[in-house]
Amino acid sequence: MIMALLGLLMVFLAGLIRGFTGFGFSIAAVPLLSLLYPPAEVVPVVMLLQLAISLDGLRGAWALADRASLGLLSLGALLATPLGLWGLAQLPPAPVRLVIAGVVALAVVILAGGRRMTRPPSGGATLAFGLASGLFNGLAGIPGPPVIAYYLASPLATATARASMIVLFLLTSLGALLPLAAMGMVGQASLLSALLGLPAVWAGSWLGTRMFLRSPDARYRRVALAILGGTALLAVARVAFDSLT
Repeated sequence: MIMALLGLLMVFLAGLIRGFTGFGFSIAAVPLLSLLYPPAEVVPVVMLLQLAISLDGLRGAWALADRASLGLLSLGALLATPLGLWGLAQLPPAPVRLVIAGVVALAVVILAGGRRMTRPPSGGATLAFGLASGLFNGLAGIPGPPVIAYYLASPLATATARASMIVLFLLTSLGALLPLAAMGMVGQASLLSALLGLPAVWAGSWLGTRMFLRSPDARYRRVALAILGGTALLAVARVAFDSLT
């Protein structure tokens, strides 16, 4: 019972982060829930929950999203997700958690420099960001760091970047769920866990969205960096804890 309540609190916090930033759900939920359960059990549930909350705000996000970047990022993510899923099925939990920490920490280092591009990257570079996103979407359930780095460093307005990430992560959730289901990793237990977590996720996302609408761009960027750094530390802490027990 205590673990279930902790899990609900974690998905509420992840939903709050996603509502504010447009991208933080899986980045927060996977490391947090991995403190309680193995990553192979966590990733399908997180993908289901992310799909549900992305559908909820899809209409408004689609109207604001940057279509030019979405096509190439989505293509790269969908192509690379199956390779990441293969790694998820084959690798033991500790290396997966270290990959989570390394990817998130790298994103923090990139974003903390504060540099922004004067124009969007070329088509090839955009596709590469998408491929990286898909790889880690399948491997760790966190497609966010490469895409976050792409959009926060781009010259796009914050509202446009946030909307674009909402649409993209809906697509990456679908791209991960279909292979997961084919591999037998999405079963009744995953569906039930996601269903039980939905009210907490929706409540957190609703509150986070209201907070975003009242916040300046500078605060948005600071929150994004704090989220990324915190989740990297959590993933490393879990590996350290497992090695001592």
